Amino acid sequence: MKRIFPKLAAVAIVLAMCLGAPVVYANRPIMDPGPDNGHDKKKMEGEGGHKTIPPTPVCPVHITQPGNYDLAGPVGPCPTGVNGIDIEASDVTLHLNGFSINQSTPCTGDGIHVENQANPAAMLSEVHVLGPGMINDFFSGLMSKNAADSFVKQVMATCQTGFGHGFRIGSPGGRWKIQGNVFRNGTPQQSCAISLFTDDNDVVGNDLNDGICLVGSNNTIVNNTASGGDGGMEIGFGFSKDNEIHGNTTDNNIFFGISIDAGSTGNNITGNESSNNHPDMEDDNPNCDSNKWEGNHFNTASQTCIH
Repeated sequence: MKRIFPKLAAVAIVLAMCLGAPVVYANRPIMDPGPDNGHDKKKMEGEGGHKTIPPTPVCPVHITQPGNYDLAGPVGPCPTGVNGIDIEASDVTLHLNGFSINQSTPCTGDGIHVENQANPAAMLSEVHVLGPGMINDFFSGLMSKNAADSFVKQVMATCQTGFGHGFRIGSPGGRWKIQGNVFRNGTPQQSCAISLFTDDNDVVGNDLNDGICLVGSNNTIVNNTASGGDGGMEIGFGFSKDNEIHGNTTDNNIFFGISIDAGSTGNNITGNESSNNHPDMEDDNPNCDSNKWEGNHFNTASQTCIH
């Protein structure tokens, strides 16, 4: 019995609503260097010209210029539905430095929202978010639209209600790397830990207790764990093609471990481990079409073409 496909549809609907809905903003500018004296400038910018984001309960923090930015304390708790940090420029590196971004009303707003909101049609690039750090109780830990050639690494995101996302990469965009992150959704899990609506992304070594929802082509999904949730991994919506799915673990999910929806073809699924799902591996295309299932370890499968 398939459950996560309605979840994917719900994700797409909510994504469209969220992208089109107005966002309530408070204004928290990044701390400027201030007087040009050695002590003050070093204190506020940090070594190497880094700019400091001081602890603040005011959300969102706006990043509108290229540069390196360092959290020096927690952000929030943010008001209901308000983002934590808005990144609105290319060539930005945000160092969380072990601090947290917090929402007061689970699970609303985006912890980090990447989009040029002054010019939504402009494509951002080279946005880098580096942990360690926590993004707590937002609808999306990180949400990106119109951004490419970027990454998020070593970040932990949570949502206690179960209806939240860790990392969402919206269209247009692509060529993101999502690596070494952790997502913990509350119960019952009703969303996707990682949602990709674009092509050419790398998802590597993430630890998730909910599913990876993939709606795109030429993505590489390697060495992730997606266990103990609603579903493990779905390659969906009938036009997700030529994806590489290797070395992932999807155990103890309520529904499937790895599933490919009808119309999604040309995918390579090799060396994955899946157990105690219903079923462990599933392909809705007749005789698996051009999908190649090889060297996987599982107990139950929907077709004999799955190996």
